Amino acid sequence: MNIVIAGAGQVGYSLAKALMEENEVTIIDSREAAIEEIDASLDVLSIYGNVEDSFTYRNIQKDIDLFIAVTNSDEVNLLSCLIIDNIVNVKEKIVRLRNDLFFNENIKNKLGISTMIAPAQDVAEHFNYLADFPHINNVKTFDFTKAFLLSVRAYKEFESALIATFINKFDNKIIVAGIERDEKFFIPGESDIFMPNDLIYFLAFPSAINSLKEIFSDISDKQDVKNCIVYGANQVGIEVSRVLANKNLNVKLIDKNLKNCQNANSILKNSVEVIKSSFDMDSAIENSFASINVFIASTMDDEFNIIKCIEAKQKGIKKVIGINNSAKYSTLMRKLGIEVIRGEKMSAYYSILENMNAFKIITQKTFCGEEGTIYLREIKQDSKLLNAKLSINNKIIDKGNFYVQRDKKFILYKNIETLLQDDILIVFAQKKDSKLISNWLKQ
Repeated sequence: MNIVIAGAGQVGYSLAKALMEENEVTIIDSREAAIEEIDASLDVLSIYGNVEDSFTYRNIQKDIDLFIAVTNSDEVNLLSCLIIDNIVNVKEKIVRLRNDLFFNENIKNKLGISTMIAPAQDVAEHFNYLADFPHINNVKTFDFTKAFLLSVRAYKEFESALIATFINKFDNKIIVAGIERDEKFFIPGESDIFMPNDLIYFLAFPSAINSLKEIFSDISDKQDVKNCIVYGANQVGIEVSRVLANKNLNVKLIDKNLKNCQNANSILKNSVEVIKSSFDMDSAIENSFASINVFIASTMDDEFNIIKCIEAKQKGIKKVIGINNSAKYSTLMRKLGIEVIRGEKMSAYYSILENMNAFKIITQKTFCGEEGTIYLREIKQDSKLLNAKLSINNKIIDKGNFYVQRDKKFILYKNIETLLQDDILIVFAQKKDSKLISNWLKQ
């Protein structure tokens, strides 16, 4: 593909690095230092210029497969979509936005945008399930199945259990997507065993999720969520607080910057108590609720988030969540018993890649710090796989776990004769095998 990226910040740089091996990538930025870094480290075409200036695009090929606008300005991202249309032919456009005001179908259609990414809202969406399922660590949803991809930590005194025996108890409404054990991720077979302290990833229907609470949580973890503290009144912190307040939870949003607090107060309109205070844990607890069920560190500084989450755990807060802004800290955070939610920039990066890799017929999402990938392919009326079946060749037979979702149940792929309409073909694989599995699914 011929791809043009507007903006060479953290997201733009990461996208260029991920895409350059199999695509022709051009990246544009008006900061000389950013372009110098691109030239020194990436095999892409860099252009020093303003993405709002049509002159910047003069040397770009006339046919572009994908334009990705990820500058730090919504207005610049949208305007660049309009300008590039007058210079070259663009098949698809993906735009990152921060302001809800621009996130609507009218703007999307008028500017010919294929996909709008709202990373702060995407981050906050994970917290929609916090009140309903406080025992789970993370939730990913999909457009065409009601099943959730989620993770659960097995407590220290958990008794080891055979996966096959465990799955049979759930009437095929749950499957194991992967396990992180001793900092290593793997895709387990049904003959493998759950162990204490495992971080276990499941694909499960909502009706089965509450049962996981009784199995993997100890008594002290089986508390309802009522009172939450959010550290950091940035955009993510504001969106998270809004979601929690809409779930009728008591929320206190804390920031040491007065302007951040004033902005948060204006947006949240008194639905959340916003407090200007130093990020001191003792002070936060003293001035908070009688009991705190959840602590969330949502600043842009991962090291700070880690420190505050550790302090919160030491104060006896059971559910501690850290917003993760850099992939290099995600494994450490999980090792320390901190629940990890991708931050705004990481969410934008992964969302864009997942949208690109979907190929219209395949949905792809990564989990466990990109170590695991889930692929889903829906069998529609016009699918060439309808009443057929892809054979699992020797190259991929041991590279993943293969299932079919049918009638709200999961069936081992090897146990079906053919794929039927409305079936969903599901594969779990490790990162190193992702290309192999993706090519197989695209047949």
